[in-house]
Amino acid sequence: MERRHIEEFSKIPQPDRSEWRFLQELQEPLPYHFQTGSGCTPGVTADCMKNGAELFLNGADVPETALESLRRVLKAKGVPERAGTCPIRFEADPQLGREEYLVRADVSGMTVRASDSDGFRRGVYFLEDRISEAAGPSVTAGEWRRKPYIRHRISRCFFGPTNRPPFRIDELTNEVDYYPDEYLNRLAHEGVNGLWLTMYFRDLPSSIFPGRGADFEKRIRKLRRTVEKCARYGIRIFVFLSEPKLFRNKEQQAETAEHPEILGAGYHYHGYDLRMFCTSTEAGLSYLKECTELIFSSVPQLGGIINIMLGEDNGCCAAYETTEAEPIPPEDHCPRCSRRDYAEIFREQAVTFSRAMRKYNPDAEYIGWFYAPRQHDGSAFMKRLACIAEKWPDDASIMFNFESGGTSMQLGRKRVVLDYSLAYVGPSELFAQVADTAPRTAAKLQVGCSHEDASIPFIPVPANLYEKYRFLHDHHVSSVMQCWYFGNYPGLMNKAAGELSFEPFPENAADFLKNLARPEWRENAEKAARAWALFSEAYRTFPANLNFEWYGPLHQSIAWPLHLFPVDEPVSPSWLLKEYPEVSGDRIGKCFGYFHTLDEGLQLCREMSRLWQEGMAILEPLRGPFRNDPPRLRDIDLAAAVGLQMESTCNVLTFYSLREEMFFRKRNHLEKLRAIVEDEIRNTLEMEKLCLRDCRLGYHPEAEGFLFFPEKLRARASLLRELLTEDFPRFSLDDDRIKAYTGEIQSGPGAVIGRCGIGPQTLNRGRNIVWTGEYDDRFLHLTVRGAGDRDFTLVLEPCRLWPLFTVDFFRNGRYHVSDVMFVDPPEIDVTREGDDVSIRIPLSLFEGFRRDGMPMRMNLWSQDGTFFWKEPRFLPKGRLQFGNVIPDSLGWINFSADAGAPGAE
Repeated sequence: MERRHIEEFSKIPQPDRSEWRFLQELQEPLPYHFQTGSGCTPGVTADCMKNGAELFLNGADVPETALESLRRVLKAKGVPERAGTCPIRFEADPQLGREEYLVRADVSGMTVRASDSDGFRRGVYFLEDRISEAAGPSVTAGEWRRKPYIRHRISRCFFGPTNRPPFRIDELTNEVDYYPDEYLNRLAHEGVNGLWLTMYFRDLPSSIFPGRGADFEKRIRKLRRTVEKCARYGIRIFVFLSEPKLFRNKEQQAETAEHPEILGAGYHYHGYDLRMFCTSTEAGLSYLKECTELIFSSVPQLGGIINIMLGEDNGCCAAYETTEAEPIPPEDHCPRCSRRDYAEIFREQAVTFSRAMRKYNPDAEYIGWFYAPRQHDGSAFMKRLACIAEKWPDDASIMFNFESGGTSMQLGRKRVVLDYSLAYVGPSELFAQVADTAPRTAAKLQVGCSHEDASIPFIPVPANLYEKYRFLHDHHVSSVMQCWYFGNYPGLMNKAAGELSFEPFPENAADFLKNLARPEWRENAEKAARAWALFSEAYRTFPANLNFEWYGPLHQSIAWPLHLFPVDEPVSPSWLLKEYPEVSGDRIGKCFGYFHTLDEGLQLCREMSRLWQEGMAILEPLRGPFRNDPPRLRDIDLAAAVGLQMESTCNVLTFYSLREEMFFRKRNHLEKLRAIVEDEIRNTLEMEKLCLRDCRLGYHPEAEGFLFFPEKLRARASLLRELLTEDFPRFSLDDDRIKAYTGEIQSGPGAVIGRCGIGPQTLNRGRNIVWTGEYDDRFLHLTVRGAGDRDFTLVLEPCRLWPLFTVDFFRNGRYHVSDVMFVDPPEIDVTREGDDVSIRIPLSLFEGFRRDGMPMRMNLWSQDGTFFWKEPRFLPKGRLQFGNVIPDSLGWINFSADAGAPGAE
């Protein structure tokens, strides 16, 4: 495959915004496609509206938008609004609570009772579903009383800009309407009553930081319009923050000239010069109070605040002190915050935000989000987070990721779920503990989809939501943030979350799924529910692995080239466009880290795909009965697209598994590899057809663009054909590229390590700095002599395709291990004698990954460039999890054949 064709592939332009048809679709009224005939189903009031319906408002506070919606449903059913016909009565009932409603339907008519407009809204939507699920001019008979236990059900605009790099589009500074009426109507029907949008305190005028806030009035005018518009549909706007921010550089730190005491703890590693924001100062707390009051005094109708208080780019000293696993050097401590209880500092912040906000809106909710995706249940970090919840104030909600840190047993081994997950039911031990100890708890969920697969609008796995919400209900969780930038498209999963947020809670998942399906799938509801149950079971076998979420092939392998010859290039991130590499290479191990071997990942993905296809076997035949119902056909297409993603994932993993075995074991798998490529061409062209029918496919809201789209899919198919016609005929195991890949041919520095060690290996420019090494059955031993007074880095590549194992050593005695790629943080032994540093690395860390007898690649270099074994090369920008080291800048270490070599098959 010619390199220039890969480069051309990377330059295929994204679809223009004018081609994003889902923007138009979200502005269209909810479509209704009803069957004809009489209502003869048991439990249905047969043809009670055959002559029409008459609405009696009786002075009730029924929102006009809800009445308009009900009239649309009646019209779509062919039911005229006519005096003297079937009555639909609305009655105020002060005994009912906030958003609570009672609906009654029988042969004499229908009644909706509530005490407030939100209750009437929910009651109307519930009644619409009972009308929709019944055949003809009928309604399901019964009496239902429902109230929300999840008071705040907060989503986000699917296509709203992130206000983050690389585009930096602030929705409050342009004239785009991100909240069309019909889009809001869909969200309201699905139970959403809150939306979050991003703001930054740096954009506000401040007495602490003079000169800020140039566009404040412009932002506030747009925010007011947004709040007023959403309120017509019972939806409140929550301001999303991550405040206070840290100071990333000298320029930002210079802003504190009038209040230097705000500069708190420091971080001075890897070339960074960061300073935290100290809230243990009068000026620090005043800044939080002043900015919050400014927003809420300007727009008091806001629903509240969601503030990341730990994680992302929150920069308060307490967050730094809480997160750091290793002792912070004395010179980097904040002189004020380090002397205080960090839990008390967070409590103080929450009280400051909450009081400032409620001064202007007593009903507003403050939600403090502790985004800690890398905590492990049972760890010291988890215990520190739990202490924060114990001291949390009564008048605010504390929020944690529902799943992060939880343990999933897969293939008989523990795996740790380190970020949100729709596949893993959860909860984590941390979340369970917090839910039972904090006065008010909120849950961070991903309702529609998660990092596992965010290039589709949603994953149809409502049974997984049922299990999550059952825990929320039983443990009195009162708020849910339903999404990050993705996971929020209107449809099945939003609807499921809305239904599950109300009491009485469904007794079992099977009945819930059938009831969820009835309004749209009607007589085929049981089949749809069975398919969803299989999809949910399938998705639970997704590899519980942070790398497989963030970099995994499920998002976009349907648009990856395949490489028969090794290129030693990484895979693309899922959440960023125009980020290195723009076209994925063959380092497939970066999708797994050291959580799963390639064989384990394949086993799980094949089972996921198998079960998904069982569900498709139930859903696919429903195309006939719903041939005149485009929304249901689109649901079937969506499930088929996810199935193709799973098949493609299995193909890509199998391709590289066979390729590696061919390289290292000299086995001929060319025909199997050819069959995979041919199958991927078919999958790619099938996905193209689905994309032409459904423009949502491939769009990733956090990336603010498409990971795959028709033109890119056609180009991928062309690249795969080129692979078959050009690379396969030329393939030979004697090719020097393959020998260089396996280590049969080695360039650059090399060393042979035995059980008795090796002589000193000189480091370039290192003067008297050398390294030595040896190994035994359990450990690799390395010693760096003369480097103890410098910051330096050790990297190992235990096997090809897999991420580098990195240890950073600092002159103050600290060291940092890249632990997020392991199920349990790896334990290495480091000893220092004068300027000599000895490292003992357990070979068990790489068990199942290394091939017996094969060499490793390695390098050592100082951060100041004074020494290296092989001159390292770096990417201009680091990659999340993996740093910025280019793997070809490594030397080779070979293990002496007479003594055996470490590792395992």
